[in-house]
Amino acid sequence: MMEDWARRYFPEDHVAEVLSVLAEYGPESWHREVARVRRDAVIVSRGSIDKLKETIKLAQWDYRDVLIGEEVDPWLISELKKYGKD
Repeated sequence: MMEDWARRYFPEDHVAEVLSVLAEYGPESWHREVARVRRDAVIVSRGSIDKLKETIKLAQWDYRDVLIGEEVDPWLISELKKYGKD
């Protein structure tokens, strides 16, 4: 599923790197809402690997900083409506 999100925003030749960056969030026991955080990080990045890396680092400090976009960022909200929240 995460590969589908990565392919929506990144060229095919970047998908492996995107998945590698996303894997940095989730392995720790205190990481919460892993699938949502990863999905939102991909959307927020808008196809920028650098922005994706920044977003994942932000999530490692406080995942809620990434998820808040679902409530306040009109662009992110529209993307979730367009593609669904799965």
